[in-house]
Amino acid sequence: MIARAREYGVLALAAAILTVGSLGAQQAQQSLGVSVNFQGLSFDEALGVDVANLLLIPIAYRFSVSEKFSADLYAAWAEGRVERENQTFVLNGAVDTRVRLSFQASPWAVLTVGAALPTGNATHNSEEAVVASVLSSDILGFNEATWGTGFAITTGVATVYSIGSWGVGIGASYRLADEFEPSADTAFSYSPGNESRLRFALDRNVGETGKFTGGVTVQTFQSDQLDGRNLFQAGNRLRVDASYAFRAGSSTWSVFVANLWRTDGDLSLQLIDDTGTVLGDSILSTGSQNLFMAGIGGAVPVGSTVYIHPMIDLRIQDRNDDGFDAGSGWILRGGVDLPLRLFTAFDFFPRIRGLFGQLTAEGGARKGLWGIETGATIRFR
Repeated sequence: MIARAREYGVLALAAAILTVGSLGAQQAQQSLGVSVNFQGLSFDEALGVDVANLLLIPIAYRFSVSEKFSADLYAAWAEGRVERENQTFVLNGAVDTRVRLSFQASPWAVLTVGAALPTGNATHNSEEAVVASVLSSDILGFNEATWGTGFAITTGVATVYSIGSWGVGIGASYRLADEFEPSADTAFSYSPGNESRLRFALDRNVGETGKFTGGVTVQTFQSDQLDGRNLFQAGNRLRVDASYAFRAGSSTWSVFVANLWRTDGDLSLQLIDDTGTVLGDSILSTGSQNLFMAGIGGAVPVGSTVYIHPMIDLRIQDRNDDGFDAGSGWILRGGVDLPLRLFTAFDFFPRIRGLFGQLTAEGGARKGLWGIETGATIRFR
């Protein structure tokens, strides 16, 4: 059934894009962005990894036929490298392509449908799996953690309205995922659990130049399956976030805080005796995780038309897996962007970040890490 939905979903999205393109050839507003990004981290001994790098070249295209209908397309090529014990592990290639269509059904409601098209390499050998595992750590903040996760369709609806001086927003989405084969060394199919997401948000103006925004997001997941058998029940996720934007002289600033809490999950493992007979399943509990984030960023004029965008943020992760907290730690990052208008229809955004922090190793000791993030984006409007 999911495979048939995948075929129909791809055809429907392709038809919608072609229809929109033909109808809006003359009046559509379009923008195209291309980036080159590099993230590199070095780790102290005992953290299990010496170096982790990611080179990402994404392209994003957006066009709107009218005020009510728009479409977004995202594709990228990425190469991840991990060095460990004098060995280098590499994972590269195209990532999954993402398409999203948005329709403003009324002044207060927006409907969306999106698809992740399986253009990326979802089947990894043992060396590629090492790279995918390292880059997927939440606290490290790599921009692309996976190359392929199979076909998926996401539908959503969002609505906004006013209550006095407050703006209120509610959004809900559901992600339906297809199965794929994650391992090149062993033949089996893996089906990610479908995901439900619900968000509630508030905002209001504060004084003459300030604005407060806050929200709560809840995510729930169905069980991941291995060859049709329940394998992993991911824990629910709860995110609470708030931000405050304000003007200070000729500069504008925004301060934010967020906390993402993931509850314990359940991992099902088969019990097999010496003869290979399956005796049953054993349920193991996986650890909870809490990720706290805070930061400040601004736009500071350095001339009549040029602004620099300084930023600094902090991530603190707390992991608890049967009393072990390996992987817990903190990362402090700071840097600057320099948006430039090159010509009437071209924008250029170079940026650079530096970071350092500490993570807890297997033995419980805190070990350091440091790194750099740099890149540039050019946008055609």
